[in-house]
Amino acid sequence: MNKKERIILAAMQQFSEKGYFSTSVQAITSSCGIAKGTFYKFFRSKEDLLIEVFRYNHQHMLLRAKNVHLDESLSPKEQLIKKIALELEALYKNRVFFLLIHKVVPVQDHKTIMPLMKKTKAAMMNWHKEWLMEVYGKNIQDHLWDLVLFLQGAMKEYIGLMDETKHVVKTENAARKMVSRIEVLVNHSEGFDPILTKDIMKEYEKMALEPEIMTGEEERQEHLQKIKNHIQRSSLQSDIEKEMLQAVDLIENEFQQQHPRKLLIKALITHIKENTNLEDSLLTLERYISEAKK
Repeated sequence: MNKKERIILAAMQQFSEKGYFSTSVQAITSSCGIAKGTFYKFFRSKEDLLIEVFRYNHQHMLLRAKNVHLDESLSPKEQLIKKIALELEALYKNRVFFLLIHKVVPVQDHKTIMPLMKKTKAAMMNWHKEWLMEVYGKNIQDHLWDLVLFLQGAMKEYIGLMDETKHVVKTENAARKMVSRIEVLVNHSEGFDPILTKDIMKEYEKMALEPEIMTGEEERQEHLQKIKNHIQRSSLQSDIEKEMLQAVDLIENEFQQQHPRKLLIKALITHIKENTNLEDSLLTLERYISEAKK
Protein backbone atom coordinates (compact mmCIF):
# COMPACT_ATOMS: atom_id res chain seq x y z
CA MET A 1 0.00 0.00 0.00
CA ASN A 2 1.50 3.36 -1.03
CA LYS A 3 1.48 6.55 1.05
CA LYS A 4 -1.42 8.14 -0.83
CA GLU A 5 -3.64 5.10 -0.24
CA ARG A 6 -2.65 5.03 3.45
CA ILE A 7 -3.77 8.65 3.79
CA ILE A 8 -7.07 7.94 2.00
CA LEU A 9 -7.89 4.97 4.24
CA ALA A 10 -6.92 6.86 7.39
CA ALA A 11 -9.08 9.82 6.32
CA MET A 12 -12.06 7.57 5.66
CA GLN A 13 -11.78 6.13 9.18
CA GLN A 14 -11.34 9.54 10.81
CA PHE A 15 -14.15 11.23 8.84
CA SER A 16 -16.55 8.42 9.67
CA GLU A 17 -15.75 8.33 13.38
CA LYS A 18 -15.39 12.06 14.11
CA GLY A 19 -17.08 13.80 11.20
CA TYR A 20 -15.48 15.81 8.42
CA PHE A 21 -15.31 19.17 10.21
CA SER A 22 -13.95 17.70 13.45
CA THR A 23 -11.09 15.92 11.69
CA SER A 24 -7.88 17.84 11.06
CA VAL A 25 -5.17 17.10 8.52
CA GLN A 26 -2.84 16.60 11.48
CA ALA A 27 -5.13 13.93 12.96
CA ILE A 28 -5.20 12.07 9.63
CA THR A 29 -1.43 12.14 9.09
CA SER A 30 -0.73 11.17 12.71
CA SER A 31 -3.10 8.19 12.51
CA CYS A 32 -1.25 6.74 9.51
CA GLY A 33 2.27 7.76 10.53
CA ILE A 34 2.90 10.12 7.61
CA ALA A 35 4.42 13.61 7.84
CA LYS A 36 2.05 16.53 7.31
CA GLY A 37 4.31 17.85 4.54
CA THR A 38 3.88 14.57 2.65
CA PHE A 39 0.11 15.05 2.78
CA TYR A 40 0.36 18.21 0.67
CA LYS A 41 2.41 16.40 -1.98
CA PHE A 42 -0.72 14.37 -2.77
CA PHE A 43 -3.63 16.66 -1.80
CA ARG A 44 -4.17 20.41 -2.02
CA SER A 45 -6.58 20.48 0.93
CA LYS A 46 -8.76 18.38 3.21
CA GLU A 47 -11.66 18.82 0.80
CA ASP A 48 -9.47 17.58 -2.06
CA LEU A 49 -8.75 14.50 0.07
CA LEU A 50 -12.47 13.99 0.71
CA ILE A 51 -13.08 13.93 -3.05
CA GLU A 52 -10.32 11.32 -3.44
CA VAL A 53 -11.91 9.20 -0.68
CA PHE A 54 -15.14 9.04 -2.69
CA ARG A 55 -13.33 8.44 -5.98
CA TYR A 56 -11.24 5.63 -4.45
CA ASN A 57 -14.26 3.84 -3.02
CA HIS A 58 -16.41 4.35 -6.09
CA GLN A 59 -13.76 2.68 -8.26
CA HIS A 60 -13.35 -0.22 -5.83
CA MET A 61 -17.11 -0.67 -5.60
CA LEU A 62 -17.43 -0.96 -9.39
CA LEU A 63 -14.53 -3.42 -9.51
CA ARG A 64 -16.10 -5.56 -6.78
CA ALA A 65 -19.42 -5.68 -8.64
CA LYS A 66 -17.71 -6.90 -11.83
CA ASN A 67 -16.07 -9.76 -9.94
CA VAL A 68 -19.26 -11.26 -8.46
CA HIS A 69 -19.89 -14.77 -9.80
CA LEU A 70 -23.01 -16.76 -8.87
CA ASP A 71 -24.14 -20.36 -9.23
CA GLU A 72 -26.25 -20.28 -12.41
CA SER A 73 -28.17 -23.37 -11.29
CA LEU A 74 -29.92 -21.25 -8.62
CA SER A 75 -33.40 -19.88 -9.38
CA PRO A 76 -33.64 -16.14 -10.16
CA LYS A 77 -35.10 -15.51 -6.69
CA GLU A 78 -32.29 -17.45 -4.95
CA GLN A 79 -29.73 -15.56 -7.04
CA LEU A 80 -31.31 -12.27 -5.88
CA ILE A 81 -31.05 -13.38 -2.24
CA LYS A 82 -27.41 -14.38 -2.79
CA LYS A 83 -26.58 -11.06 -4.47
CA ILE A 84 -28.12 -9.06 -1.62
CA ALA A 85 -26.31 -11.21 0.96
CA LEU A 86 -22.97 -10.69 -0.82
CA GLU A 87 -23.54 -6.95 -1.01
CA LEU A 88 -24.49 -6.79 2.68
CA GLU A 89 -21.27 -8.60 3.55
CA ALA A 90 -19.22 -6.23 1.42
CA LEU A 91 -20.98 -3.16 2.78
CA TYR A 92 -20.53 -4.30 6.36
CA LYS A 93 -16.81 -4.88 5.80
CA ASN A 94 -16.61 -1.45 4.19
CA ARG A 95 -19.16 0.17 6.51
CA VAL A 96 -16.84 3.08 7.31
CA PHE A 97 -17.32 4.38 3.77
CA PHE A 98 -20.98 3.34 3.59
CA LEU A 99 -21.82 5.29 6.74
CA LEU A 100 -19.72 8.21 5.48
CA ILE A 101 -22.01 8.46 2.45
CA HIS A 102 -25.24 8.26 4.40
CA LYS A 103 -24.81 10.17 7.62
CA VAL A 104 -21.43 11.81 8.14
CA VAL A 105 -20.74 14.18 5.26
CA PRO A 106 -23.08 17.21 4.97
CA VAL A 107 -23.42 17.05 1.18
CA GLN A 108 -25.02 20.47 0.85
CA ASP A 109 -21.77 21.99 2.13
CA HIS A 110 -19.55 20.05 -0.29
CA LYS A 111 -20.82 20.49 -3.83
CA THR A 112 -17.51 19.29 -5.22
CA ILE A 113 -18.21 15.73 -4.03
CA MET A 114 -21.82 15.66 -5.18
CA PRO A 115 -21.02 14.37 -8.70
CA LEU A 116 -19.12 11.40 -7.27
CA MET A 117 -21.84 10.70 -4.73
CA LYS A 118 -24.47 10.81 -7.46
CA LYS A 119 -22.48 8.42 -9.65
CA THR A 120 -22.00 6.03 -6.72
CA LYS A 121 -25.71 6.09 -5.92
CA ALA A 122 -26.62 5.75 -9.60
CA ALA A 123 -24.43 2.66 -9.98
CA MET A 124 -25.90 1.02 -6.87
CA MET A 125 -29.48 1.85 -7.84
CA ASN A 126 -28.97 0.53 -11.34
CA TRP A 127 -27.62 -2.81 -10.04
CA HIS A 128 -30.62 -3.21 -7.76
CA LYS A 129 -33.01 -2.24 -10.55
CA GLU A 130 -31.53 -4.93 -12.81
CA TRP A 131 -31.60 -7.53 -10.02
CA LEU A 132 -35.32 -6.94 -9.37
CA MET A 133 -36.17 -6.94 -13.09
CA GLU A 134 -34.42 -10.31 -13.53
CA VAL A 135 -36.76 -11.85 -10.94
CA TYR A 136 -40.07 -10.03 -11.36
CA GLY A 137 -39.89 -8.75 -14.95
CA LYS A 138 -42.32 -6.31 -16.51
CA ASN A 139 -44.85 -6.79 -13.71
CA ILE A 140 -42.95 -4.26 -11.57
CA GLN A 141 -42.09 -1.65 -14.21
CA ASP A 142 -44.50 0.99 -12.88
CA HIS A 143 -43.19 0.64 -9.32
CA LEU A 144 -39.62 -0.41 -10.09
CA TRP A 145 -37.86 2.59 -8.58
CA ASP A 146 -40.03 2.44 -5.45
CA LEU A 147 -38.95 -1.18 -4.94
CA VAL A 148 -35.31 -0.16 -5.41
CA LEU A 149 -35.82 2.58 -2.82
CA PHE A 150 -37.31 0.17 -0.27
CA LEU A 151 -34.60 -2.44 -0.86
CA GLN A 152 -31.80 0.11 -0.45
CA GLY A 153 -33.49 1.59 2.62
CA ALA A 154 -33.61 -1.85 4.24
CA MET A 155 -29.94 -2.48 3.42
CA LYS A 156 -28.91 0.92 4.76
CA GLU A 157 -30.70 0.38 8.07
CA TYR A 158 -29.29 -3.13 8.38
CA ILE A 159 -25.71 -1.87 8.05
CA GLY A 160 -26.33 1.05 10.38
CA LEU A 161 -27.92 -1.07 13.11
CA MET A 162 -25.32 -3.82 12.86
CA ASP A 163 -22.62 -1.20 13.32
CA GLU A 164 -24.38 0.41 16.30
CA THR A 165 -25.43 -2.74 18.14
CA LYS A 166 -22.42 -4.91 17.19
CA HIS A 167 -24.92 -7.78 16.83
CA VAL A 168 -24.47 -9.13 13.31
CA VAL A 169 -27.40 -11.02 11.79
CA LYS A 170 -26.42 -13.61 9.19
CA THR A 171 -26.48 -11.78 5.90
CA GLU A 172 -28.28 -14.55 4.00
CA ASN A 173 -31.07 -14.63 6.59
CA ALA A 174 -31.37 -10.85 6.39
CA ALA A 175 -31.38 -10.95 2.57
CA ARG A 176 -34.06 -13.65 2.49
CA LYS A 177 -36.32 -11.61 4.78
CA MET A 178 -35.75 -8.47 2.71
CA VAL A 179 -36.81 -10.30 -0.44
CA SER A 180 -39.93 -11.65 1.28
CA ARG A 181 -40.92 -8.07 2.20
CA ILE A 182 -40.21 -6.89 -1.34
CA GLU A 183 -42.55 -9.61 -2.64
CA VAL A 184 -45.37 -8.26 -0.46
CA LEU A 185 -44.90 -4.90 -2.20
CA VAL A 186 -44.68 -6.57 -5.62
CA ASN A 187 -47.95 -8.45 -5.05
CA HIS A 188 -49.92 -5.56 -3.54
CA SER A 189 -48.84 -2.46 -5.49
CA GLU A 190 -51.64 -2.51 -8.04
CA GLY A 191 -53.80 0.59 -7.80
CA PHE A 192 -51.14 2.68 -6.07
CA ASP A 193 -49.33 5.54 -7.78
CA PRO A 194 -45.53 5.23 -7.69
CA ILE A 195 -43.51 7.61 -5.52
CA LEU A 196 -40.48 7.61 -7.84
CA THR A 197 -41.38 7.84 -11.53
CA LYS A 198 -39.12 7.16 -14.49
CA ASP A 199 -39.05 10.89 -15.21
CA ILE A 200 -37.79 11.69 -11.70
CA MET A 201 -35.06 9.07 -11.97
CA LYS A 202 -33.90 9.82 -15.53
CA GLU A 203 -30.73 11.62 -14.38
CA TYR A 204 -29.66 8.60 -12.32
CA GLU A 205 -30.46 6.23 -15.18
CA LYS A 206 -28.28 8.28 -17.54
CA MET A 207 -25.40 8.35 -15.04
CA ALA A 208 -25.57 4.59 -14.59
CA LEU A 209 -25.51 3.97 -18.34
CA GLU A 210 -22.78 6.56 -19.07
CA PRO A 211 -20.64 6.83 -15.89
CA GLU A 212 -17.66 8.15 -17.83
CA ILE A 213 -19.52 11.32 -18.87
CA MET A 214 -18.67 14.26 -16.62
CA THR A 215 -21.40 16.14 -14.79
CA GLY A 216 -21.63 19.92 -15.06
CA GLU A 217 -19.92 20.29 -11.67
CA GLU A 218 -17.02 18.07 -12.80
CA GLU A 219 -16.61 20.00 -16.07
CA ARG A 220 -16.49 23.29 -14.18
CA GLN A 221 -13.92 21.98 -11.69
CA GLU A 222 -11.74 20.69 -14.51
CA HIS A 223 -11.96 24.03 -16.32
CA LEU A 224 -11.03 25.99 -13.20
CA GLN A 225 -8.01 23.75 -12.72
CA LYS A 226 -6.94 24.37 -16.33
CA ILE A 227 -7.14 28.13 -15.74
CA LYS A 228 -4.94 27.75 -12.64
CA ASN A 229 -2.44 25.73 -14.65
CA HIS A 230 -2.36 28.41 -17.38
CA ILE A 231 -1.74 31.13 -14.79
CA GLN A 232 1.10 29.15 -13.21
CA ARG A 233 2.73 28.61 -16.62
CA SER A 234 2.42 32.27 -17.62
CA SER A 235 5.32 34.68 -17.15
CA LEU A 236 3.46 36.83 -14.62
CA GLN A 237 5.13 38.63 -11.79
CA SER A 238 4.95 36.50 -8.64
CA ASP A 239 2.62 38.90 -6.78
CA ILE A 240 0.22 39.12 -9.74
CA GLU A 241 0.29 35.33 -10.20
CA LYS A 242 -0.59 34.87 -6.53
CA GLU A 243 -3.42 37.40 -6.83
CA MET A 244 -4.83 35.69 -9.96
CA LEU A 245 -4.75 32.25 -8.31
CA GLN A 246 -6.54 33.68 -5.29
CA ALA A 247 -9.19 35.11 -7.64
CA VAL A 248 -9.73 31.66 -9.20
CA ASP A 249 -10.02 30.13 -5.72
CA LEU A 250 -12.66 32.73 -4.83
CA ILE A 251 -14.61 31.88 -8.00
CA GLU A 252 -14.38 28.17 -7.19
CA ASN A 253 -15.57 28.77 -3.64
CA GLU A 254 -18.46 30.95 -4.82
CA PHE A 255 -19.70 28.31 -7.26
CA GLN A 256 -19.87 25.87 -4.35
CA GLN A 257 -22.24 28.08 -2.35
CA GLN A 258 -25.95 27.35 -2.18
CA HIS A 259 -26.65 30.66 -3.97
CA PRO A 260 -23.55 31.78 -5.90
CA ARG A 261 -23.19 35.56 -6.20
CA LYS A 262 -23.04 35.99 -9.96
CA LEU A 263 -21.99 39.64 -9.84
CA LEU A 264 -19.00 38.74 -7.67
CA ILE A 265 -18.00 35.92 -10.05
CA LYS A 266 -18.29 38.26 -13.06
CA ALA A 267 -16.18 40.89 -11.31
CA LEU A 268 -13.48 38.34 -10.50
CA ILE A 269 -13.47 37.08 -14.11
CA THR A 270 -13.10 40.67 -15.37
CA HIS A 271 -10.21 41.20 -12.94
CA ILE A 272 -8.43 38.06 -14.24
CA LYS A 273 -9.02 39.16 -17.87
CA GLU A 274 -7.35 42.48 -17.22
CA ASN A 275 -4.20 40.82 -15.88
CA THR A 276 -3.82 37.73 -18.10
CA ASN A 277 -4.23 36.57 -21.70
CA LEU A 278 -6.85 33.97 -20.75
CA GLU A 279 -9.86 35.59 -22.42
CA ASP A 280 -10.93 32.45 -24.36
CA SER A 281 -10.78 30.23 -21.26
CA LEU A 282 -12.70 32.81 -19.23
CA LEU A 283 -15.46 32.95 -21.86
CA THR A 284 -16.09 29.27 -21.17
CA LEU A 285 -16.12 30.00 -17.45
CA GLU A 286 -18.71 32.73 -17.96
CA ARG A 287 -21.04 30.13 -19.47
CA TYR A 288 -21.19 28.36 -16.13
CA ILE A 289 -22.54 31.51 -14.45
CA SER A 290 -25.88 31.16 -16.25
CA GLU A 291 -26.10 27.56 -15.06
CA ALA A 292 -25.49 28.48 -11.41
CA LYS A 293 -28.47 28.65 -9.04
CA LYS A 294 -29.95 32.09 -8.53
